[in-house]
Amino acid sequence: MSTAIRSKHPRDILNELKWKDGLDINECNIEYIHRGAPGNTKRISGDNIVDIGHSFFTLVPDTMIPYHRILKIRYKGETIYVKP
Repeated sequence: MSTAIRSKHPRDILNELKWKDGLDINECNIEYIHRGAPGNTKRISGDNIVDIGHSFFTLVPDTMIPYHRILKIRYKGETIYVKP
């Protein structure tokens, strides 16, 4: 991975993108399990994240997604996390 992301867990990755100088959470895309959606997955941009909590992240409007449902995180077109 060519970006400076050191974290391995989705929550830590999102916090790093949000708080580390030189990184921007708005530049990431997150694919997660969303039952009922086509293929049971949904993709959102990091600019939809309003809070990074202990067990889940919150999207606009008040949608809470547990971290264990994250399948993939991409940053500036590069995959930086894939669920094992």
